[in-house]
Amino acid sequence: MALKLRFVVLASSMAFTVGCTCSNEVQIGGTGGSGTGTGGNAGTGGNIGTGGNVGTGGTGGTGGGLGGAGGGAVFFDDGGNFEPDDAGPLPYYDGGCGAIDAGNPPYLRRCGPTTLNECDGLTDQFLTSRGVPAALLNGPTGNGYDDDCDGIVDEACPCPSNGQTKDCYLVPATQANPATKQPVGWCIPNAKGTVDCSGGELTAWSGLCRGASQPQRWDSCAPGDFNCDGLSGNNATSGCMCTPDVACPTTELQFAPFPAPAAIPLVDGSLWIDAPKRALATGWTWTVLGGDCDNVLPFPTFALYNQANSAAANARKGARQPVKFDSTLSKYIVMAGEPLIGIVAAAFGNGVAGGQLYPAFALSGDYTLQGEFDLDGKHHVCTQKVRVRAPGVRAELCWDTVGGLPTGTPGNDIDLHFARLQGISCAEQGWDNTCALNAIGRYQDCSYSPGSGCPTGTNVPGWGYLNSPNAACQGWGSKRGAGACTNPRLDRDNVTCNRTLDDPNAANFCGPENINIDNPKDNDRFVIGVNHYANRVSNPNAKPHVNVYCNGARVLSIGYNPAAGQTMFPLLTKPGSDSTGDFWTAAIVTAHLDGGVLSSCDVETVPSHGADPTRDGPSPDGGGNALCVDSTMNLTPTPNQYNYASHKFVDPGSKQGGAAPGSQPLNAAQFCKH
Repeated sequence: MALKLRFVVLASSMAFTVGCTCSNEVQIGGTGGSGTGTGGNAGTGGNIGTGGNVGTGGTGGTGGGLGGAGGGAVFFDDGGNFEPDDAGPLPYYDGGCGAIDAGNPPYLRRCGPTTLNECDGLTDQFLTSRGVPAALLNGPTGNGYDDDCDGIVDEACPCPSNGQTKDCYLVPATQANPATKQPVGWCIPNAKGTVDCSGGELTAWSGLCRGASQPQRWDSCAPGDFNCDGLSGNNATSGCMCTPDVACPTTELQFAPFPAPAAIPLVDGSLWIDAPKRALATGWTWTVLGGDCDNVLPFPTFALYNQANSAAANARKGARQPVKFDSTLSKYIVMAGEPLIGIVAAAFGNGVAGGQLYPAFALSGDYTLQGEFDLDGKHHVCTQKVRVRAPGVRAELCWDTVGGLPTGTPGNDIDLHFARLQGISCAEQGWDNTCALNAIGRYQDCSYSPGSGCPTGTNVPGWGYLNSPNAACQGWGSKRGAGACTNPRLDRDNVTCNRTLDDPNAANFCGPENINIDNPKDNDRFVIGVNHYANRVSNPNAKPHVNVYCNGARVLSIGYNPAAGQTMFPLLTKPGSDSTGDFWTAAIVTAHLDGGVLSSCDVETVPSHGADPTRDGPSPDGGGNALCVDSTMNLTPTPNQYNYASHKFVDPGSKQGGAAPGSQPLNAAQFCKH
């Protein structure tokens, strides 16, 4: 069955933190007295035991957590994470920065035991024991939180349908405000992202909270609740009478795609440092993580520069690197073999210039930007979310064999299609040129075809929407070329490209295909499809991925995605131009306006009635699954086997529930022919 979800377009943001820069700081839980004091008794049932007296350096009793430490009362949680108890100011001199006072934060970080399944009931038992209300428990489908603090959200929790997304947070549910069911402080919006539903036979949340960053383990002395415990400036590792030299950002940045090539926007990390010390910062390194297609394509679709003019000699910096988040270091690090891809610009520079980064983006979505540097013998890491936003609905396609494998071969030609479902008077509706909308021959389907009016050229789509300003589709990274920014429009038809090119501005760069409509009307509906047009390598197989954005926010992420563990399906195996190639019908999107402005999108994925095990993947019960790749060589077992006959929406003799041939299907499931 098709699943329908509504995604409301909301604001969101990002950052990371530092500690007070005073010297000789006393660390909570650090070395206390020189002796080994008597530990506390173990708590009943594994609860945390009472620590030793202050200054005794005591070690906790077996099963009782950490005992007393030279800095005061501290305990470990089940996940091995520090959180200060309410011990009041600690009477220890730390170089003039005052006594350490962690205060009494209302939302302590409490991490459950490490698990591979947050929906097995054990995690909820832990959360309940820590006072988390029932409304924030995982239940059978997950709560959207990282309850064992491993950087993965709702692992192994079942989800409704492949490709659907939901909000997620990289903190445990113990740090959620029960009234709002959201985190507090820096974590809204910085630890907030979206997680996608993936899998074939049995779908589960991928665990990848795209666009989110983990908070710091400790708060800093700078303004802002950086560890999201409900108190600002309650540094548990240092007194805060000193003025901090570094204050990481607490707000997000928002840019538009396709900036002017000579006016790339600035992210000024030097402003995170107190003015007298900005010139003293050394060893700036920048790491930026992008969206799903940046993990599928040979190289990321964004770039980093050291100045506003992207065409200047030696301005582009950094290289593609696999990365992972290191919870011990509280930052992203380069790690060979990881599926998550970023651009890392090491040794970017020193002083003010090293802290000034010019990132250029061509795709909508949420990006994670991490800047790190050394100052006064300490290493600092700050993180900021960058939201790249464009109005309207955007469908985006990328695939694994773009540009050809092995490298140097032409590759598979996979095409994105975007058809309207209202204002149609044709007797027969469908893809390609099945339905001409008017006397000049424009089609119901927006695609690579010049006749559809969607590519750059003299034709126009004829759908009745006004054109957008030229800046909406022309600029850095755009392959649209000269001409109007029509609605709808195809920005790129990626027939062939060069997998070795890492510059998104290069003419033959392997980027995604994307179709945009900036100004849909209320309740307008569109169906998104992917066609295997041609094979130009010995291996015809292609694994596609489709993203859908609503006002720049990701509302669908479906298909091949190595970073999310979706590596097998859907699979397109048979090319065939616009007549016999494998055709994946991915989703239906409905736009909703409030006051004349797009406010939300409903997304319905298209399931199969009987899964083709080669193209759709396995079925949990021998029936259909959440993917639908129709083929003229369909391998679905009887009775649902069907080889499609045309690119009309409905074929005679198909498994489309009795819909009339050539008609518009009544629901998402009826779009699948097998």
